[in-house]
Amino acid sequence: MAPRMVEIPRSTFNFDFEYERKILAEAEKENPNWNKFVVERQAPQLVPQQTRPASSGDPVVDKYVAMGLGREAVSFAVLNYRDNAAKVKEFVKSYNILHEMGFTSPNVPELLAIHDNDPDKVIQRLLSSPS
Repeated sequence: MAPRMVEIPRSTFNFDFEYERKILAEAEKENPNWNKFVVERQAPQLVPQQTRPASSGDPVVDKYVAMGLGREAVSFAVLNYRDNAAKVKEFVKSYNILHEMGFTSPNVPELLAIHDNDPDKVIQRLLSSPS
């Protein structure tokens, strides 16, 4: 059975070609003035406000999502550990490691809870269980 393909997030980095052209042009001058680039880059830039993720209706889940943790993993973690910050963060970290490795079984959250968030034990269990 072939492993299920997981979509890899695309980079949102935007390379500033115009800025690089200015640097290259300055480098070709006999006496380059690098200070103007430092001042130019330190000026506050307007960054578009990112849209806020939709509320889950659970303030505990929303609190951890606001910290930058993934909603799916946080939802499972809060089901198991309620508002225990250390356990929730540990769960999310292990959950993400397993997903990055390609373990997307619906049993992953349950196995993490059973094995105290130990991804190595979960991997052993997933690999030894019949498909």
